Amino acid sequence: MSRRLADGSTASHNMAMSAEQLIGLEAALGELGGLYVAARRFAPLRAAAENELLPATGRLGAALRALLRRGRFDDAAADAAAREIARLRADWLARLEALRRTPAYQRALAAWEAVDGAGLSASLPELLADLSLLARPPTLFAGVSAASGRRRPGARPFLTTAACAEKVAGYRDEGVPCETGGDRWWDRELSAIQLVDDPQALDTPIALRIEPASSSPPVFRLAGSALFHVFCRVLRVPFTVTLQRDTDDEWWAAYESYPAYRDELAGHLERLGLRVEMQ
Repeated sequence: MSRRLADGSTASHNMAMSAEQLIGLEAALGELGGLYVAARRFAPLRAAAENELLPATGRLGAALRALLRRGRFDDAAADAAAREIARLRADWLARLEALRRTPAYQRALAAWEAVDGAGLSASLPELLADLSLLARPPTLFAGVSAASGRRRPGARPFLTTAACAEKVAGYRDEGVPCETGGDRWWDRELSAIQLVDDPQALDTPIALRIEPASSSPPVFRLAGSALFHVFCRVLRVPFTVTLQRDTDDEWWAAYESYPAYRDELAGHLERLGLRVEMQ
């Protein structure tokens, strides 16, 4: 049974309101975390993001947890935290927008939109933190997912071999698209296709093997990363389809004979005029 307070409300009602406020504040703190990730990507903002935004977000989270533990999380505490989060959010959105307006960013954006290799090589390492241009990139691989959609028990998780072959043929005819992870400008702009130099590192046994060429967009690497980055909306380069001889993915073991799928897929690919090799 809930306890009635002097103002006519109940303790359970207040607890529900506190839970709602806390959920809202956690979501707002999550947005600050997203701004931190975005800001630290850019070399001009990296140090401030590490030394200002990250510690401030951490302090806010720690203060809210301490108030909850002591049972002192109330409307006043929630309002104070909301104001500070709003201040930080406005500040860092403004910093990101200011960076977007700089000549350095606009030069990089123009080069990215035009797939201007020389422009990308000159502008991106100065703008994006920890990014280095590779003078001699290795052979690279892009994974091709054969998944038909969300994996769930009881449903066939893979495309038919014919549909998978058509998907790969689409990459030959229209290019490999860059998949962005959000709807903010910093998610959409200056985005990159991520590649690896070892097909075994992919989570799919089907891959596109791309040989470096002077006519291809430049290849970059982030410090401390095993991924290679090609900055463009769509990557249009020749490739060979590589098929692993076997896979230890449990979904293949549960729903499909991978060797049979592999051989049938290879036949479809070759009939579509695509080069295929077994790894």
